Amino acid sequence: MCEFCSFGPSSKHRDRDASDPFAFGGFFSADAINEAVRISKQRQQQRQDDDGSSDEEAGVGKTPMAPSCGYGGGSETTAFISPPANRGRSSSSLQSSASSASASFNNENNTGDSIFSSRGGHQSHQSTDIQQTQRVARSDEPNLYDIPSDLYATYRPLPFLVRILISLASAAVSWKQFITLTFTYHHRLVSATIKNVMVVLVRFLLVSSVAKLCLQELMTPPSRVTTKYLADNDLLPSKLSRYQSVTPVAIHDAMGGDASGESGTEKKAVSSIGVHSLQYNNPDYFNKVEAEQKQQQQQRRHQKQQKLNSNSIDALYLHHGFGASSLSWLPVLPSLTEQLGARVGRAHDSVGFGFTERPQSLEEYSVENNVGIGLELLNDDGDANTAVDGSGENEKTETERNIAIFGHSMGAKAALLMALACSNRKDARLNPRLVVLVAPALEGVALPSRKTSSSTKKTATSPSAISQLLRSIWVTWRKMIVDYPFRYGLRRLVGGSPNFWRKGLASAWGDPKRLSDSDVLRFQWPSIGMDWEQGLLNLVRSKLSSSSNSTLDDGELLQQVANLPNTKVVIIYGSKDRIVPFEGSVAEQVKKEFPTVHIVRMEGLGHDPFEEDVDGFLRELKAVVDSENT
Repeated sequence: MCEFCSFGPSSKHRDRDASDPFAFGGFFSADAINEAVRISKQRQQQRQDDDGSSDEEAGVGKTPMAPSCGYGGGSETTAFISPPANRGRSSSSLQSSASSASASFNNENNTGDSIFSSRGGHQSHQSTDIQQTQRVARSDEPNLYDIPSDLYATYRPLPFLVRILISLASAAVSWKQFITLTFTYHHRLVSATIKNVMVVLVRFLLVSSVAKLCLQELMTPPSRVTTKYLADNDLLPSKLSRYQSVTPVAIHDAMGGDASGESGTEKKAVSSIGVHSLQYNNPDYFNKVEAEQKQQQQQRRHQKQQKLNSNSIDALYLHHGFGASSLSWLPVLPSLTEQLGARVGRAHDSVGFGFTERPQSLEEYSVENNVGIGLELLNDDGDANTAVDGSGENEKTETERNIAIFGHSMGAKAALLMALACSNRKDARLNPRLVVLVAPALEGVALPSRKTSSSTKKTATSPSAISQLLRSIWVTWRKMIVDYPFRYGLRRLVGGSPNFWRKGLASAWGDPKRLSDSDVLRFQWPSIGMDWEQGLLNLVRSKLSSSSNSTLDDGELLQQVANLPNTKVVIIYGSKDRIVPFEGSVAEQVKKEFPTVHIVRMEGLGHDPFEEDVDGFLRELKAVVDSENT
C-alpha cells in the first residue's frame, strides 16, 4: 500500500484524524489527490531547502526574468483542487468527484504546469509573486536594491567554446592569407616571411576582435528594459521609487522675464511623459499633525492651519546633476526631510537621465521642462493642499506652503528656475523659503558664460516643403553617421567594463577610499534603461540648440533668486572638487557679487559632498539654517 493509502478508512493509525478535512475519503477521490499534492509539495520543499541553500544565499531566483531572458510570467492556474463543501457523501458522489478530480488533474498535466514539477522546471506565477516580495535592500543602503540577477549592466564574457571557435576560425582565415602571400613572394621568401607574419598577426587580431564584438552583441549584450517593465514587476531600484505619467507645467520666458510675474506665466503642456521619481514621506511630520488635529478637534476648521509656524518647510524638492539620477539623493533624502521637519521630500530623474522616458522632441529635454515636471509633481502631491480635521473630513488649505529646493551641479540651474517660478506663481501658493546649491555648475559663476552679445529672439516661422524634405534627409543621414556609432560607442564604453563607474566616480570623490559599492550602484542602475544612450545624445543636442535663446545667464538668475524676499540661498561645495572647481577665486568672487548668499566649504570633499559624507553635509546645513533662525 502506498503512502497516501496507509491511513485508509480501516486504519487505526494514531496520526489519523477523522475530523481532518483532508482525511482519506476514498481511492482516487478529490481528497486523496489533494492529500497527495500536499505531501508531495512538503517533500519537494524540504528537498529544496536541503539542497538549494547555497542558491538562496547567492540570491538566485529572487526576481523574475527580464523579457530578453525569456520570462513568460508563468501560469495563472493552480494544481490544487478545492475541497468539497460537504464531507458526508454517498459512494456515487465519491465516484463523480473522482471523475471530475481526474479530469482536473489531467488538465493540469496537459498545460505543462505539473504539480510534481522538478526544481529546474518553469516557475509558476504564484512563485514569481513570492520571489518579488522577497527583495532585500542593501545592508549599507536601506532604501536601495541590487540590480536583479537576470538583468545585466555590462557585457558578459562569451562561453569558452565560442571563444575557442572564434580563435580557430580567425587562425584559419589568417593562415590562408599567410600561405597565399608566401607563395606569391617565394623569390623573396626570407625577407617576406617576417612581413607576412606581421600581417597574419594583425589580421588574426582584427578578425577575432570583430567576431567577438559581433557575437557579444548578439549573445551577451547588456540588458535594456523599460521603466514600465520594472514598475509592473516591482523591480524599481529603490523602496522610495515611483513611476507615473506627468504633464509638465509649461514655463514661458522664464529666463528672460523679470520677477514681476511675466516670467512665471504658465499653462499645461500638451504632451505627458513617464517620470521616475523618489518620494519620502516624513513619519514624524504626520505624527505631529495627527496629535495637533486631536487637540484642535473642537475648534473651527480654519484654525487647523495654525499647526505649523510660518518658517516651517512643507516639502523638499531635489534636482540631480549631469550623468546622475534622482538616486544620487537617496542616501540623504530621508534624513534631510526629517531634519528640516518637512512633510515630504521628492526628486525626479531629469529627462535624458535615469528611468524617465526619453522623448523624441528636443524641447522636452530643456531645463524649463524639467522644472515643469517638478512643479507638477508638487501639485499632484496627495496631501499638498489638503488638511484633515478632527472629524476626518478634508478641505483645501488657504495658507502658503514653504518649500526647500536643492540643486546639485547641473541641477543648480533647475533649482534656481524653480524658485523663481514658485515666487511668481501666486495661485499655487508656493514660497521658496530655502534654496541650496551643491557644487553648482552655473555658467557665469563657476563656469564661463555662453551668453551671446545679441539678445534678440528668433521668431518661429513655418518651414517650407523643401526645408522639411532637406531636414528629413539630414536627420536620416545624421542617424547613420552620428547617432548609431555614438550609441554603440557609449554602450561599449559603459558596458564594456564593470569598473567603468567606479573609475569615473573616483575622480568626483575628494577621497576615493570613501567610495562604496552602493555609491557605484546608484549610478550604474540607470544604464539598464531602454534607449539611455539616445536620451543622453538628445540632451546634449537640446543644450547646444537652446543656448542662444536664453537672455539671462545663470549668474543673473542667481541674482534674481537671491533678491527674493524671505528666501535664503546657500552654496555648499567641497574643497577638492575637480569637476567644477569652486575653491579659491570663484568662491571669493561669489562672496563679493552675492553678499546675501551663504557659502559653506566642506574640507576634503569632492563634487558630491552629500553622497561622500552624509552626516557632515547634514551637520553643515543644519548650522546654516539654525544660525538664521536664532
